[in-house]
Amino acid sequence: MRRKLPPFAAIRAFEAAARHRSFKNAAAELHVTQSAISHQVKGLEDFLDTALFYRSSHGVALTAKGVSYSGDVRAILDRLDAATERTKGVDSVGPLSVRTTPAFASRWLLPRMGRFNDAYPETELRITTTADPMHFPDGGVDILIQYGQEPAPGLRVDPFLTSARFPVCSPGLLEKQPAIRTPRDLARATLLRDLVGDDWDAWFECAGGRAPERIKGPCFAHCELTLRAAEEGQGVALAYGALIGDAIAEKKLVKLLDLETPPKVIYSLTCPEGWTNRPRIAAFRNWIFAETAANAIARFASPLAPPA
Repeated sequence: MRRKLPPFAAIRAFEAAARHRSFKNAAAELHVTQSAISHQVKGLEDFLDTALFYRSSHGVALTAKGVSYSGDVRAILDRLDAATERTKGVDSVGPLSVRTTPAFASRWLLPRMGRFNDAYPETELRITTTADPMHFPDGGVDILIQYGQEPAPGLRVDPFLTSARFPVCSPGLLEKQPAIRTPRDLARATLLRDLVGDDWDAWFECAGGRAPERIKGPCFAHCELTLRAAEEGQGVALAYGALIGDAIAEKKLVKLLDLETPPKVIYSLTCPEGWTNRPRIAAFRNWIFAETAANAIARFASPLAPPA
């Protein structure tokens, strides 16, 4: 069967322009001129007999058909990329680039990395952090540990870590300030906040009240800084229980009150759909699911320690 396929160069130019929403940025990625990108996209539009972009003095924007076509093209190119790597013999040997939040990296992943290294000694983990844990980067990353489970076109999103939140502070702060026995006591304390997903309103609502109209305390870029401030005795943080087990065990933090927000998905493993079965990505996914399942079983099976 003879396939009526558009020129591959035009497909590459269109996919890059659609992903960047910019002919200029697509040209930089593919190391060609902006004029070449424009020419290739126009040729593809002529081939399809349909407009893929709106053009104006302010730039370009995808048409409805352009949005639909770009999703299909990206998935095809991802599958082609994965098939090419399999044919070349790429397996679990080599680097695996994982990007995540500072809190997940330092409080969940790093303490467990030894077990991954033991299981997959030929895979070299490369861990980087980001202040934008909701958008898969354009290049240089195999896996994004995404905050939450928001779906995105062309990406596979696998939720793996669920947690409630509750107030914590350092033992030293607890000794210095008036006792905190009720939500009203807590409302008078210095409350630490973070810009990504601050849930004090939700916690006070669970407690049957409302958060103070004006929360007294500093605000940080992400929850790792908030937790570090709490460990240093700067105030009370609203912590994800799944991230602070070690800090509580080491008595760097103590839990205040028994009220928790409802559990929710806080992290998902995200990669392009076409990369799902790459050996290194599949290995990391299987490992991280096994780790979270083992932790959940241990928490369920272990009796609660008696109060000190």
